[in-house]
Amino acid sequence: MKEKSKVLLVYFFTLTGIFLWVGAIFLAPYLKSQSLSLSAFIYAFFSPICHQIPSRSFFFLGSPLAVCGRCLGIYFGFLAGAAFFPLLKGFSNSSLPKTKTFIFFSLPIVLDTLGNFFHLWITSNWFRFTIGFLWGTLLPFYFIVGIVDFSLKVRKKSIESKLQNGASLNMQYKKD
Repeated sequence: MKEKSKVLLVYFFTLTGIFLWVGAIFLAPYLKSQSLSLSAFIYAFFSPICHQIPSRSFFFLGSPLAVCGRCLGIYFGFLAGAAFFPLLKGFSNSSLPKTKTFIFFSLPIVLDTLGNFFHLWITSNWFRFTIGFLWGTLLPFYFIVGIVDFSLKVRKKSIESKLQNGASLNMQYKKD
C-alpha cells in the first residue's frame, strides 16, 4: 500500500475514533439523565484517563461530562487538528512537526498544570479548556504520522523477513 493511501486510511480511522471518543464523553451525562446504568460504565471507562473532579468539569444535562475541562479541550483540539490535517499536511507528507512547534504548543499546558498542581494559581474551566484545545490541535500531527511510520516499518520488516526466508529456502534447495 502506498504511503499516501496508508496516511488516508489512518486519517479516516483517527477521525472516526475521535468522533466516537468525544461522543462518549457527552453520552455519559445523557445516559445518566435518562437514569440508565450504562452511564456508570462510561464514567468508569474515562476514570483512569481523567480525574473527573466535578468542579473542574463542564456539565451537560445536569451532570458532569466524563472528563474535566482540560481533557475536553485536548479532545476537541485533537478533533480540530485532525479536521485540518489534510489542509495543513496533506496525505503525502509524513514528516513530524518541528521540535520548536511541539515546545510552543506544550509549554502553556505544562505551566498551567504545574501552577495548579503546586497551588500557585487556580484557572477557570474555560482557561483549562482553551489551553487543552491548543495542545490537542498539535497531537494528530504526531499521532497520524507516527501510526503511518510504525505501520510502514512493520511492513518493511515483514517484507525483509520474507525475502530472507525465501533466500534461505533457495540456498537450501540448491544444496539438495
